[in-house]
Order: sequence, then structure tokens, then C-alpha cells
Amino acid sequence: MPFVSFLLPCFNAEQFLQATLDAISAQTFKDFECIAIDDGSTDATHAILLQHAKKDPRFVVISRKNRGLIATLNEAIRVAKGEWLARIDADDICTPDRLDKQLARVIETGADVCGAWVRFIGDRSGIWQTQSTDASIKAGLLFNSTLAHPTVMLRASLLKDDAYDASAIHAEDYALWCKLAQRGAKFTGVAEVLLEYRCHAGQITQSKKDQLRATAQKIRLDYARHALPLPLQPVAAEFAELAEPGRILTVTECRSLFTIYLQLAQLWPTSRPALAEAWLDTLQRTQGVNAGMLFDTFSIKAKLAIPDSERPKWRKQLIRMLVSDRVWQVLKRGQ
Repeated sequence: MPFVSFLLPCFNAEQFLQATLDAISAQTFKDFECIAIDDGSTDATHAILLQHAKKDPRFVVISRKNRGLIATLNEAIRVAKGEWLARIDADDICTPDRLDKQLARVIETGADVCGAWVRFIGDRSGIWQTQSTDASIKAGLLFNSTLAHPTVMLRASLLKDDAYDASAIHAEDYALWCKLAQRGAKFTGVAEVLLEYRCHAGQITQSKKDQLRATAQKIRLDYARHALPLPLQPVAAEFAELAEPGRILTVTECRSLFTIYLQLAQLWPTSRPALAEAWLDTLQRTQGVNAGMLFDTFSIKAKLAIPDSERPKWRKQLIRMLVSDRVWQVLKRGQ
């Protein structure tokens, strides 16, 4: 029986699929299978999968009519034989040591779910440095998914009876992490890039933003009612609404969130790493900032110090406050 099962959903993935398959086969940890499901593709996806499976018998290829991502993932989970499940998408590339490093991390921490950092390729560049401790990941879920879905490895036993929620369309990963967190699963992450995440216009998160946003908001509210400490429960609905990453805030709303963050940091001290990133993101999506916000931001910065990786963002926001939002927008248009 394989120790790890990759879950690889594929739909019209011929352009980048071979690189993904080669990266999986190149893993230094060899005891795995890959459940590759062709979800009704109309291009050469199925042929590419079959050809690769001839060279590497660890690949199990299933092909049938299109049922969508959630149904495909749940089918792959039912078929998988491994003790651990490792997600990957058909246009991403994992590093050769991905499985080795994630397995070492879950052994070290006793965690049930493990993510990793990603490097963006394609239409976007940069590194997404996801949270790597149980508390910071769970605190980050108050805002959005704190794990890059294609990097995640998790215990198969967590999902065999109740996997991805069919109603959480385009936010199935966020719904799953919140559900597992509420059930007491322990999270961790490898603070290294273990996957190259390809960004392109055809992705669901680009073409279905409105539906994703509405689904995620329901998940966020439900999780806030579970995760916020008891003294903050009366503001759970307000918090969930204002914490939505796409919400444009007024200065008054920004200050309200800053107050909640400081209260939350006192009530839940281990949430501080996630809150240190959250308050800066909150400032970034606030309209009408000016020098009048300097006291608020320096006050929260003194208590929730931002990580080094966020310092370039902080410098931009500091300039924006000093020159005022109106002047900042003019300067941006002139670049």
C-alpha cells in the first residue's frame, strides 16, 4: 500500500500537464501513488496521462464525463490508498523534495494538515509565505484560506467519511480547512517553497470571482462564530463582513477592525503572527487614508510588528498616508 496518494484533478490541462507529471515522478520520496482523474477533458489530457502511466505505474488514471472539481476530488479521495493525501493541480510544479519535507514536518509537529510556501509563475511573480504554525493558520482562517491548496498534505482518515463540501463552489479548500479546524485538527506548514503555482487567466479564481466571494463570506461568518473568543462573539458578524479581503473600507471601518485585532491579540496571543499581516492588509484596502491615520497605524504596529517580508508593503502604505490617498492615486497613475 502506498504511504502517500497524490490527488490530481485534470480538465483540459494539456498545455502544462506533462511538467506537472514529471515533477511528481521525480519525488525523492518514492512510496506514493498518484490518482489522476481526467474530468471529461476535450483536449489531449487523457492521452498524456495514459502515456505517462505507461512509464510510471504509480499513476492511476481515471477518465469519465465532466463532474466538476469538487466531485473529482472526492472521487480521488475514495480511490486513494495512502495514509496521507497530497494535493496538486495539473498546471503546478512541486519540488523533488516536497513529500520528504512535508512528511518530516508532520512527524516533527504531530500535525494532521501541512502546507508550504509557493512561488508564483506565469501571469504573476513573487512568493506566498503562508503561515506555518497551528495557531497562526487557524487565526488566518478568520480572513481567508491560509494554505495554498495545491501544497497541502493531510491525513486520509480526516476525509474518508466527510471530504469536500459540494456546496462550497470555488471555495472548497477554505471550507475544508475551516471545518477541520473546528473539529480540532492540528495544522502546520513548511516555511520553504515546495511548489510553483501557475497563474493564468483561465483559472477558476479569476473567472468566478463573484461566486467565490459570496461562498467564502458564508464560510468566514460561520468560522468567526466558532473561532473568535467569547468576549468578541457579539461582533462576529461585523468582523466577518469587514474582514473580507475584497471589501473596500472606510477609515472608520479600518479603525474598528484595528480595535478588534488588538483585543483578539490579547485574548488569543498565539494569533499575533496572522494579525500582524492582517492589519496591514486592512490598511491597504482602506480608502481615504491620510496623515490622520499615522497614530492608529504606529500604535498597532508597536503591538503587532509586521514580518520582514511585509516591509515593502508597509513603506508604500506609510507614503500613502503621508501624502494622502488622493495624491497617492495621482502618483500611481503617473507611473
